[in-house]
Amino acid sequence: MTWFKNMTTPGKVWLIVGVVALVAAVVLCIVFRKKLAKLLRVYKSEVKKIVWFPWPQTRRSTLLVWVVLLISAVVICLLDLGLGKGLQAILSKIG
Repeated sequence: MTWFKNMTTPGKVWLIVGVVALVAAVVLCIVFRKKLAKLLRVYKSEVKKIVWFPWPQTRRSTLLVWVVLLISAVVICLLDLGLGKGLQAILSKIG
């Protein structure tokens, strides 16, 4: 137990919290095992219903997302620069 004595107080607290969380998770899994099993069966059946897009459509959609992202970033950057310069101009006339 010297490793525990050598730990800092926050380390001990996190270790205790982790152990309590692990024990609680195990207890909850045991208590609710039937509901958990049903949940996993439902999850498995829902995953089988997923329809994946073909690779060309996925690639095209991904490219579109990147283009829109880059355009949005440029527009926001230009707005930020323009509004910053405008605010500086207004403040320089006031001050």
